[in-house]
Order: sequence, then structure tokens, then C-alpha cells
Amino acid sequence: MEPNNDISRKKNVIIAIPTPAFADGLRKHFENEGLNVLEVCVVVDHLLEKLHELKSEPSIKLDGIVISSAIATKLSDKRLEFLADVVEKIRDEFSETSIIFLSDESQGHPLLAELVSMGIYNIFVKSAQKSEPLNIKQLIRCIDQSMLYHEVKKYRNYDTGIPWRRSFVNGGHSITINIEGQGKEKTTRRTTPIQDPDDTPTPVVKEISKPEFVPDGDGSRKQSEKQETKTNKPQKFPDILEEELEDHEFLWQLPPIIPKVIVRDRIVGKSIIAVAGIEKGAGTTHTSVLIANYLAGRGYSVKLIECNGSKEFVYIERAYEGKNVNTQKTDEFEINGVTYVKASSELDMAYHVTSDHSHIVLDMGPYEHSDFIEEFHRAGRQFLVAQGSEWKQYTIKRFIQTNRSVDQSRWIFLIPLVDKQTISDIRGENEDIAAYKLPFHPDPFECQTDTDEEFNQLFDGRQATRLKMARYVAGFCIGLLLVGIIFFFIFR
Repeated sequence: MEPNNDISRKKNVIIAIPTPAFADGLRKHFENEGLNVLEVCVVVDHLLEKLHELKSEPSIKLDGIVISSAIATKLSDKRLEFLADVVEKIRDEFSETSIIFLSDESQGHPLLAELVSMGIYNIFVKSAQKSEPLNIKQLIRCIDQSMLYHEVKKYRNYDTGIPWRRSFVNGGHSITINIEGQGKEKTTRRTTPIQDPDDTPTPVVKEISKPEFVPDGDGSRKQSEKQETKTNKPQKFPDILEEELEDHEFLWQLPPIIPKVIVRDRIVGKSIIAVAGIEKGAGTTHTSVLIANYLAGRGYSVKLIECNGSKEFVYIERAYEGKNVNTQKTDEFEINGVTYVKASSELDMAYHVTSDHSHIVLDMGPYEHSDFIEEFHRAGRQFLVAQGSEWKQYTIKRFIQTNRSVDQSRWIFLIPLVDKQTISDIRGENEDIAAYKLPFHPDPFECQTDTDEEFNQLFDGRQATRLKMARYVAGFCIGLLLVGIIFFFIFR
């Protein structure tokens, strides 16, 4: 099977944000996550010029554009209607490119409603981002998989008191971009519909519903006879505009950059085994207990550490010791030779991984939400639990692609409740990744023959291969020696 080049290459993105410091910070985050930032644009003309260049270079695929609602601002004019036309043009010319929109306008603005009507669902609104920085991994996920309609349909409801030039069903004005040669001056033209002499702009107040427009024969728009009577009442700004005036100094925030960490086990001879899920609810705790009990059954001293904050080890202790046990008495307990370390805000990881146990198993929980992700990268064996149902297999490919920037050479995917053919399909669709099936094993504290066979292959496979190779080399050397002795006696 041919490799999937679309997965192996880096994703190409353009950042169109007018704040240089924020745009550069976002660029560093993207590059740290393995993305290729083609350009950082701080004005809309620069963005249009770059897109024009990419249209003439079909060999470069543009995977995503992160664009701010402030990119078209000139002086005090936000030019949001013009920006909507630009976005619609990008949507038309780069139909396979994901558009991620950072809106300084609050929910209820007509701009957001128009974006949804275009089919642009990757919308991040400032009011939802005040308390926490942007989720970089979520932005990256939007490149491959758009947000769902039910997440953004709320933006379809807009305040008709906010002046807006048209209804959304008639589409935007056309945008023409002329670039006269390399390095020469460029012009950006925006065609404006011919207005009827009586169709003059008037203040819009909250009591008046939005006028309806119908397309004229020559492409211009005239107000229909259904337009309501204008009023001479003083103009009253709706609440959403007041909120915008109060929050005009809102700044998008970025999380700190966590550099890529690739290190090995800290202690020679000690086996560190990390188990994480590619998504929430994958079953990392069940799998971790399976592995810990398998190793303990083979005579190893095993410590299992809860690194995910789920507090499930408390319930394991109660199930084993009884409901009346005081679970706050100690941070550790033992079952069948395995030492369980319960999750704690004061968990001393360095102390636990340097203990006398020969094998340390880390129950990491979801990979993307782990507070101990550095420990996952340090682990000598890195297991990722994923679902193998046909409609969930895409999550494996997405996870691999999203985390291209980290070392994946030691990743091993564990897929519960699937057959050999499913494992073969998953390997084929994901560049022959290391993937193994986990049989149905309802009680992880009891040994099970088919599960032990899978773990034998996982934990003894490399050693068995080395022994087989050593035997082959030894046999080959002995054969050469015998041939040499025979030739010596024949030709002496």
C-alpha cells in the first residue's frame, strides 16, 4: 500500500492577524506543533496578495487560514462587510482550505451569522475566550475536522439593530484582485452595486426590523416594497454594541509554549510504561490494570501510578478492601502484588519512578489533557489506547497527524475488542503503525490466556527477535567453521 503523503507532510497554514506580537506567538505555537506557517499577514491586502501567489502554485496545498475579524480594519472603520466578502472569496477559491475565524465581535453580530451561512463553522468568539487562553490543539484539529453545526448554530441568531448592508441569502459583493507583476504596486477593487437614487442609507433603530433586499436584473439590489417606514426617534444602540465599546481593549491570549521533549528512561534497567488514551473514555485505567497484573504475574515488582486525576483508584481500593475502608489514610495500597498510587495534587513523580520497583506503569488518561505528558515521552514503552470501530478509526489517523511534532517511534496502539483483520486495516491506513488487539477481558485482576498471549508478543517480541537473530548468527559462524575445517583437510 502506498504511503499517504497528505499525512506525512507538514500542514501549511497562513496567519492573518493584525497584531504582530500575537500573530508571531501563534506562529511559534504552530511551528512547535509541527505545522508549516507559509505567511503571517497583518493587513488584508497582504493576505490577498499571498493568496494570489498560491493560486499560481498548485503544488503548494494551503490547509488552513487563521483570520481575525480585525484584519480589514482601517483607522476606526472595521470594514466588516468588506471582510465578509473577502472570506466568501477565499471560501470560493480555496474550497479545500479550512478557515478558522477569530472574532472580536460578540455573539449576535450579523457577521457571525453570515459566516455560518457560508458554511464556516470554525468560529472562536471573544466572549467565550475571556477566562482562558486559546486552545492551540483545538485550532489545529479544526484544520482537519471542522467544528460541528450544533456548536455554531447559535450564531445564526443576530441582532437586527446592528446596521448590515444586505440579507445573507443574496451572497456577497465580488472581489477583484489585480497584481501587475512581481514587486509592482497591487490594487484591490471591490465592486459596489448600483443603488437607486431613493435608496439612501438611513439610521437603523432597534424597533425597525431589517429591510429585505431583492436582486435586480443587472446584479444591483433595490429595497423591496416591504421595507418598513422609517422613524425619527433618536437612535438607540443595542446592548451588544455597548458591550463592544466596553471591551474594545480585549486581547486574545496564548498559552505558554511547551517545547518538544524527547528523552529516555531516567534509570537504566527500570521499565517505565505509559498508557494514554487518544480521547476521553478510551479505557486507559482498565488497560493499565491489565498490564500491571500481567507483569506482576510474571514475578516483577510493579507500581501503578494514577496520573490522570480521575480518582478511580479510590473506588478500586473500596471494591477490594470494602466500603468501610478509610481511603484517605494512605496514598498507596496493594492488590495481588501491584502497588497502586492514587492521584494527588502533591504527587511526587520523581520519588515514585525512582522506587525499588522494576516496572512503573503510568495511567495517563487522555493524552491531550494529561498534566504529566513529559513522563509519557520519557517512558520506554508508550501505549495509546484507541477505539477500533469502523466509524471511530478516523480518530487514530487524526491523532497521529495532530501530534506529528513529537517522537512517535515508540508509540504502540492498543485496540480493544477487535479482530486481526481490523488491526490489519488500521495498520494499512496509518503507515503500518504498531497496533495490537486487546481481547475482551472484563476482570483485569484475573489472568486470561488470550490476553497473556498478546502481552507476550508485546513485551517479549523484541527479546525473542534478538535471541532468534543471535541463534542465526551463531549457526552461520559454526557452519563457516565446519566448511573451513573440511577444506583444510581436503587441500592440505
